[in-house]
Amino acid sequence: MDIHAYAQLMQVLDLSDQEKQTIIDKRTGQCICPQCPTYKECQAPAKEAVFCTIGKSGCITKEVKCICSTCPFAAEFGLKNMFYCTRGSEKQQLLLETMQVRSEWVR
Repeated sequence: MDIHAYAQLMQVLDLSDQEKQTIIDKRTGQCICPQCPTYKECQAPAKEAVFCTIGKSGCITKEVKCICSTCPFAAEFGLKNMFYCTRGSEKQQLLLETMQVRSEWVR
């Protein structure tokens, strides 16, 4: 992952709620989540998308197939994880990975 792109993403995630919403609204236009086999009809009324930024869905519970790696947003920021709609945002998944590694050190 390009560390500069990741640093930019972390700055985005540390913005105010209003600033985050503005960016999420912009990214929603590039978002391919509604085309994903895992995406469900219940997402449309809730207008949930951009899971790599906002985290898990309140609706999706079953992983079918993931197309996150083909998303322009994921490519732009060098995101490496998948199934953001069920496993959490890039930041959340990276934190979990870090915590698991650290728990391995303790054993």
